[in-house]
Amino acid sequence: MARTLDDLAELSGVSRATVSRVINGGSVSEETRRRVLEVIEGTNYRPNLAARSLASGRTGVVGVVMHVAPPVLFEDSYFVALLHGVSDVLADRASGMMLWLGNRSKEETLDRILGTGLMDGVIVSADNLDDPLVDGLLASDLPTVLIGHRRSDLTASYVDIDNIGAADTVTTHLIDLGRTRVGHITGRLGSVAGEDRLTGYRRAMQRAGLEPELFVVEGDFTRPTGVAAAAKLLELGVDAIFCANDATASGALERINAAGLDVPKDVALAGFDDLPVASELSPPLTTMRQGVHAQGIESASALLSLLESPEGGPRRVLLPTELVIRQSTVGGLSG
Repeated sequence: MARTLDDLAELSGVSRATVSRVINGGSVSEETRRRVLEVIEGTNYRPNLAARSLASGRTGVVGVVMHVAPPVLFEDSYFVALLHGVSDVLADRASGMMLWLGNRSKEETLDRILGTGLMDGVIVSADNLDDPLVDGLLASDLPTVLIGHRRSDLTASYVDIDNIGAADTVTTHLIDLGRTRVGHITGRLGSVAGEDRLTGYRRAMQRAGLEPELFVVEGDFTRPTGVAAAAKLLELGVDAIFCANDATASGALERINAAGLDVPKDVALAGFDDLPVASELSPPLTTMRQGVHAQGIESASALLSLLESPEGGPRRVLLPTELVIRQSTVGGLSG
């Protein structure tokens, strides 16, 4: 059995420093990494985490902060996909994860996170534009990566998408189909995604010479508000609806069907996220794919990069989106 880094180095035919880089996720060739990892697996080597922490000043534990109630986290496919991406990277890099949910107020959660001293850094879901938890983490010395953005804070590291441009693209798709009374069911106003997607909708409507404020109904990213908001938009005579996410769109579809109207003949319908529900609806939903799992992967990778090379400055990742066109806007289209 290999009990020390020197043992691993001898068995792998590399230096002790190279073995250390492999274990700690540093830069080595893929061939070298594979050889060292095979020796580690074959000898059942287990690093002394306490000794590593004392030597490096790091614990090997990353905090993941999603300030939502536990049932919401594990029942909402958005958060499940996000957490899946984060955990994939941390597991691959042998980092532990400490999960913080919305069991306490944001102020209490912030105090507890900063008071533990157990985490090397945190990944936090930055849902709201005004958030004492996010603002407190950014103001602290704890390395922090946001899922969401604070573009006005030049020191903030974040992973996000261009919600404004993506919402513009979805709305433009509906307008290009000849729809002139395009409604929008917003996300939660005050949230990063909700406000940005509303801005994108307005931009596309104004560019087409259409009045954007006539057909906007506030939602909160949930199916029930999709049902209620769609009822209001149908009373206004819309011929298309862009929903701020797929859950809202599923509720809107329920209400449109209940009114005896056809999608997309009478009302074209589009969502945002491209979570599994989108392709399972009848008709399948046109939506903006934003790669939620990839956001989790990139946020964890950005934090580990920030920890390894803090002198490199803030990490800012803007991921691509893709409009996925299905039958809810173009009837008879396969896919």
